Amino acid sequence: MQKHVTPLPPVTVIGLGQIGLKLVELLSQQNTPTAVWNRTIAKANALQRVTVAETLDAAIRHSPAVVICVHDYPAVNELLTGLADKSILRGKTIINLTTGSPGEVQVLERWLDQHGAPYLAGAIQVAPDQLGQPDTTILVSGNQAAFSQYENLLRVFGGNIKYLGGEASAASTMDLATLAWLYGSYIGLLHGAALAERANLKLSLFSDIIAEITGGFTEFFQHELQVIEKNEFAITQSPLSISVSATQRIRDAVGENGLDTSFFESVANLLQKAQADGYQQQELAALIKVIRRKKDSLAQSV
Repeated sequence: MQKHVTPLPPVTVIGLGQIGLKLVELLSQQNTPTAVWNRTIAKANALQRVTVAETLDAAIRHSPAVVICVHDYPAVNELLTGLADKSILRGKTIINLTTGSPGEVQVLERWLDQHGAPYLAGAIQVAPDQLGQPDTTILVSGNQAAFSQYENLLRVFGGNIKYLGGEASAASTMDLATLAWLYGSYIGLLHGAALAERANLKLSLFSDIIAEITGGFTEFFQHELQVIEKNEFAITQSPLSISVSATQRIRDAVGENGLDTSFFESVANLLQKAQADGYQQQELAALIKVIRRKKDSLAQSV
């Protein structure tokens, strides 16, 4: 990332795990006055050009912006509720890059609001080594004035900042949405690798093919999301009926090769439910109607 012309205000970083250390490194490159605090203070020994706070209270007093990146939200809550003087939070902007659920974010947002601290919740979409790049994506939501004030600070950590609005839980929700896509794709990838192994096909070849077709499938996925957003399920790219038989073939091949079938049993069953509901002559995106069903049926029963 390029250095900012306008100097950044002092920043405190709480948590010196892999991500926290990388955040401090990026701030150091910008010559930003930085204080750090970690339960195990020895992690700060190798850091240069930082103020190592002896207590959490001292670390928060140091800076108008406090960036937190620890193990989970219970750890965040324990740290903040354990402050000897909670009045020091007033006027401090808390930028929490710790992963949490939307419910956890909402609880912390309310608590911080009671203590006069504007809150931004963030979700980093890359590994630590990929931070600080122009295309590094970080999801952010929460207090709009605080975001406007500290957007340049966030851009030190990643060039592709996605501000999702004033509801602090939005970043967590979108993080879960992207992770749902990631894990579904990754588990599918592993099944593909296992099938290739059974046929003595080189995984390097599988890797090359995946790389070559990913761009086209990304465009297809974006098209399907547009179909859902417009709620127009007439066939435009891929009839759902094709995927009914395709997922059954995958499930059968997985089983015939002695592999665990539970994942593709679930996938095939979803498509079969969609067919049973009469969606086979609609766009594949119509499958979302089956996925939505439980929530819809619960709403109708209330």
